[in-house]
Amino acid sequence: MRWLVLVSLLLGLDGHAQEPPAWFAPSFLDIREDVAEAAKDARRLMVYFHQDGCPYCKRLVEVNFRDARVVEKMPPHFMAIDTNIFGDREVTWTDVRRMTEKQFAALHKVQFTPTLVFFDDNAEIAHRINGYL
Repeated sequence: MRWLVLVSLLLGLDGHAQEPPAWFAPSFLDIREDVAEAAKDARRLMVYFHQDGCPYCKRLVEVNFRDARVVEKMPPHFMAIDTNIFGDREVTWTDVRRMTEKQFAALHKVQFTPTLVFFDDNAEIAHRINGYL
């Protein structure tokens, strides 16, 4: 009987990460293009690394990314894109190397989700936030 309750609870949970908010930019995940596009408007690129089933990613999207102060401040200063640390979409790095999202996350030593990485105009890491704040 206990296993039946446990299974029903597990099936009822939404384990997927939430979709990023509308102020995130659509991207072909060509980091050179994304950095250049952000710089065109005097903004920086922010990459949000997440994974499905991450409760802290879900909270970041539902609470922080929807906070009126964040929504007001982020788009004028940052172009935000998202990537899944276990994903298979193709990412093109600044040296034209193509890799999967998971390889891109490994390249940047992303070990925790959520992780936010802010790139400067030269695609160098300017700041990073590991974990949920």
